[in-house]
Amino acid sequence: MKRLISLLFLVMSVLPAMAQLNTDHYFYVGKSRIYFGNYVGAIENFNIVIKLKPYLPEPYFYRAVAKYYLEDYRGAKEDLDKAISIKPFYPEAYMERGMANHELGDLKAAIADYDKAIQLDNDNAAIYNNRGIAKVSMDSIDSGIADYTKAIELDPTMANAYLNRSSAKQMKGDLDGAIADCNKAIHLRPHFASAWLMRGIAKFEKEDYAGALKDYDICIRLDSKMAQAFVNRGIVKHKLGDPEGAIIDYDMAIKLNPNIAVAWLNRGIARETLGRPGAKQDYAMAKQLDPRFAEQERRYEEEQRRQQQQYYASAGSSSSQKKSQQQGKQTAQAGSTQQQNTAAKVDSTSTKSSVQAGNTLAAADSTSNKSKATGPYTRKRRRRLIVVDDEGDVKETEITDGKVQNRNVIIKLEPDFSISMFHKDSVDYDKLQYYSMTIDALNQKNHNDPFLVITNKPARDNDWRMQQYRDRIALETAILQTNPKDERAYLNRAIYYALDNKFNEAIQNYDKVISQDSHNLLAYFGRATARMQMTDYIQSLNTLPEPETINLGGKNAASQNNKPKTQEQILDYEKVIKDYETVIYMNPKFIFAWFNMANTKVKKKDYYSALDDYSKAIKLEPDFAEAYFNRGLTRIYLNDIDGGALDLSKAGELGIDEAYSIIKQYCN
Repeated sequence: MKRLISLLFLVMSVLPAMAQLNTDHYFYVGKSRIYFGNYVGAIENFNIVIKLKPYLPEPYFYRAVAKYYLEDYRGAKEDLDKAISIKPFYPEAYMERGMANHELGDLKAAIADYDKAIQLDNDNAAIYNNRGIAKVSMDSIDSGIADYTKAIELDPTMANAYLNRSSAKQMKGDLDGAIADCNKAIHLRPHFASAWLMRGIAKFEKEDYAGALKDYDICIRLDSKMAQAFVNRGIVKHKLGDPEGAIIDYDMAIKLNPNIAVAWLNRGIARETLGRPGAKQDYAMAKQLDPRFAEQERRYEEEQRRQQQQYYASAGSSSSQKKSQQQGKQTAQAGSTQQQNTAAKVDSTSTKSSVQAGNTLAAADSTSNKSKATGPYTRKRRRRLIVVDDEGDVKETEITDGKVQNRNVIIKLEPDFSISMFHKDSVDYDKLQYYSMTIDALNQKNHNDPFLVITNKPARDNDWRMQQYRDRIALETAILQTNPKDERAYLNRAIYYALDNKFNEAIQNYDKVISQDSHNLLAYFGRATARMQMTDYIQSLNTLPEPETINLGGKNAASQNNKPKTQEQILDYEKVIKDYETVIYMNPKFIFAWFNMANTKVKKKDYYSALDDYSKAIKLEPDFAEAYFNRGLTRIYLNDIDGGALDLSKAGELGIDEAYSIIKQYCN
C-alpha cells in the first residue's frame, strides 16, 4: 500500500513539471516564430501558454508583438493592457503600447507610455528614439531632436536615430546638419537604403540634383522595391530635363505601389510636357487618391478647352494651331516646374509610421492615401522584427515573410454551419471545430457510421463523394421500405440529400421527421440550413441576384423592394429564422443556431439584431472565431470601427488569418 502511495505521489509530482516543460516549450517556440516572421503561428503558441497560465505577463506581451507586426494595433494594445495589469513595472510593455497608440493616432497616449517606460528604464535608447518620433509628429521638433540626441548618446551605433534626427533637421531647414546625420547613418550601415534616400532628399533641397540622383540610384540598387525612391528619382530626372526617364521611374513606382498619389500626378505632368496621351487619366487617378490634387486636373482640362477654342477660332489656320500648341506646351512645362518645386519639399510630419522598437525610420507617409503627397517620398513603414535574446536585450532583424495582412482576400461572411459527413480518409480536421452533444448522440445511434459533424467547412464535392451520398440515400430508402415510420432513417436521408445538393428532397424528409417528432432539434436545424443552402445554390447558378451581406466599400446593393415574387419565395428568410428560433427554444445553448440565424439576419439587413445573435453565440462559446469575424464585419459596416477591429483581432487570434487583411484595409 505504501508503495502504491509512493508511486501515486511520484506520478502526481511529475505532472506539474511536465506542464512547466510544455508551456516553456510553446513559449520559446512562439518567440522563435516571431523571429522568423511566422506571426500567426506565434500567436497560436502564445494562446496555448495563456490558456494554461493566464497569470504570466510575458505571453501577452509577445502575442502583442506578433499582432503589432500584423498591423493589428488594437489587438496588440489590448494584450499589452493585460500584460501591464499583471506586471505594472514592465518598461518593454509600455514602450510597445506606446508604439500601438502611435499607430492608432493617439500621440498623447503614446508619449505618456514612453514617459512611463523611461521612468522604469532611463538607459533604453529605443524609448527615447520612439518618443522623439511622437514629439516630432506633434510638431515639437526641438524636443524631438533632443530625444534623438539622447538616444544617440546612449547608443552611438543607432543608425535610425541619426536618420530620424536628419529628418527633423530638414523640417527646420538645417540641410547641412541633416546631411551630416545621414552621412553618419550610412557610415554605420552602408546598406541602409533609407539613409541614401533621405540624403538624396536633403541634396535635392540644396539643388544638388546630380548628388541627389546618385543617392537615389544607390538607394534603388540596395532596395529595388522602394517605390518612393523611384518617385524621387523621377522628380530629379524631370528637373534635369529628362521627362522620358522620369516617366519610366514613375511607371515603376506605380507598379510597386499604385497608392502613391504623387507618382500619378508627376507622371501626368511628364506626359503633358511631352504631349503624350494619358495625362488626363493620371491626373484623375491622383485626385482620386488625394483630393488636394484636383486643381491639377482642373488646370489640365481648362488648358485643353482653351486649346480647342483657339483651334476652332483660327478657322483651320495652321499657324494659329501651332501657336496654340506651343502655348499649351509652355503652360504644361510651367506647371511641371511648379509641381517639381512643390514636390521637392520634404514632408516629415507623418513620421508616426516609423515607430519601431529598437531603431526606427524618419519617413514621410507615402504609401497611404492619407499622406501628404507633396514631396520626395520616404518609406512609410520599414517593418522590423523584435526579438528578445536570453539576456532580455531588444534586437532587430529584417523580416520579409509572415505578413498575412498584405494578402488580397475576398471579404465575405463566414458561412453557415450545417451537418456534414467526416470521411474516414480525410485529414482536414478543421471540420471538427466545435463539439456538439446533439450530433454526438446521433452518431452513437448510427454507431459512428458515418461520422457526422456540424461544420461550416464542408468537404468539396467530387464524383466519389457524391456517389457515397447516393449510396447512403439508397440504404436509408431500403430501411424505410421495411419500416416507413423510421424517424432516424428519414433524418439520415435528409442529411444525405442536402449533401447531394437535392435540397427540396432534404426539406421534405426533414418535414417528415418533424411530423413524427416535433421536438427533433436536428430536423429543424437541418431544414433551416437546407433552405439557405438552396438559396445559395441557386445564386451560384446565377439565377438570382446575390443578396447583400456585408459591403465594406459602402456601396449598398440594389434595393430588394422590386424583387419578383418567385425570388421572394426563395428568399423567405422568415421561415429560416423561425426554424432557428425553434431550435433555440429547445436548446438555448445550441451555438450554431444563434450563428446561422445571425447570418440570415445580415442577409435580411437586420444588422443590429444580427449583432445580438452573434454576441449570444460568443457568450456561449468564447472561442467562436467565426462569430467574432462576422460580428466584426457587421460592426465595421455599421461604422463601429474600433469594435469591429477588436472583433476581427480576436478572430485572427483564433485562427482566421483573413481578419488581419481587413483590419489593415478598413480599420487602420
